[in-house]
Amino acid sequence: MVNKGWIGAVLVCMVWMLAACSGGPSENSEGSQESEGPVKLSMWVHISEDTLEGKAYKTRAKAFNDANVGKIEVEVQYIARGGGGTGYEDKVNAALTTSSLPDVLTLDGPNTGAYAKSGILLDLSDRLSEESRNDFLTTALQQGTYEGKLYSLAIQESTVAVFYNKDMFVQAGLCKSFESCDQDLGITVEDPWTQDEFKQIATTLKNKFNKPAIDLHLGSQDEWVTFGLAPFIWTNGGELISEDGIEVQGYFNSEKTAKGFTFIQSMINEGLSAAVPEDNAFEVGIYPMSLSSAWTIPLMKYSYVDTVPHWGVLPYPVGESGKLHVPTGSWAFGVSESTKHPEEAAKLAEWMTNKESTIMVTNATGLLPAKTSAYAEVSKYKEGPDKLFMDQLIAGGHPRPNVFAYPELTFSFQQAIDRIVNGKDVGETLDQLTKQLEVKLERHKR
Repeated sequence: MVNKGWIGAVLVCMVWMLAACSGGPSENSEGSQESEGPVKLSMWVHISEDTLEGKAYKTRAKAFNDANVGKIEVEVQYIARGGGGTGYEDKVNAALTTSSLPDVLTLDGPNTGAYAKSGILLDLSDRLSEESRNDFLTTALQQGTYEGKLYSLAIQESTVAVFYNKDMFVQAGLCKSFESCDQDLGITVEDPWTQDEFKQIATTLKNKFNKPAIDLHLGSQDEWVTFGLAPFIWTNGGELISEDGIEVQGYFNSEKTAKGFTFIQSMINEGLSAAVPEDNAFEVGIYPMSLSSAWTIPLMKYSYVDTVPHWGVLPYPVGESGKLHVPTGSWAFGVSESTKHPEEAAKLAEWMTNKESTIMVTNATGLLPAKTSAYAEVSKYKEGPDKLFMDQLIAGGHPRPNVFAYPELTFSFQQAIDRIVNGKDVGETLDQLTKQLEVKLERHKR
């Protein structure tokens, strides 16, 4: 299948080349040269203004302006992402060539390293209050840090878990009743299931319903592929790239990495998942499980309450390492290196990611706050699916590699998944892609 989502990663790869020829600092804010009146800042966000998330940004930006009357004023431009992540990234790349980046912009967290190396982002290490910095989740700080410097501030956090249809589990004899299903299974963050146990349960469900047991969303064709499936590599002891982001030989194609990819391929070969799943297969009650993020919780509560009235959430299965690994990372705010007002822009980025902002945005998106203090004020994280997501994130959060070559790395990961779920040999596929990645990395070493 053709992976249209690769387009977004390739566009981000253009950042390095565009930045090299984009010239000096930009005259990027309307009124940036004014000597009187408030400092005027421009800010870009990656979502439409009329969405719940867009409205949350609008509300928080207005609150910032109200709190800084006569001192700082921000104007927000809403640039919706298109298919495969294009649209917003196209706008950012185009702004590089014309030296017209905004003062503050949102970026997908894993691209922090690529943006920082290109010179797009301002180092915020010494521009953030200690109180604010210490309030970020560890995973959020890891996402925003490149080569020891903090370049982006997380708006929210995200992770993934296994949603399951309790009624279908009861019908398959895996639970006594939907009320007791969580207890009957005994699968917790502290004591997760193994990949073998996961496959045994999936096989029982497949045999009972004559359908794939779980939607791994392999047809999503975007960053989800790396986000959702990389934990199967990590939990088997594999890595995708060296810590310094320079080497892939012996990492991307290591024996332990191959075990993770082989596990994913076995899910297809054994009919436990599908390379091209049916649309909304879990949500409408066709598949008994789905690997998905917290954004699915409000959908299940309000949009699919009739088709799947009784559902729950289980942690990722663990592989040979015996350690729970779950994905982390979401969108973040960064300050343009070319801003004429670094102090004010950093203040805006800090405001847009403070406790009040992260609560408002995550109420709109269904994801997790990036600030520790937010959890104490939001009751839903004390029980149920939201609590499991939070507990799992804290116990096993594993950020995607924050390296300058991440756009090319995730592109190669998606290529690997595309090939192996369509029957290609795992070892040969990883060796081929490793060689291709080595060529690309060598270019960046020069």
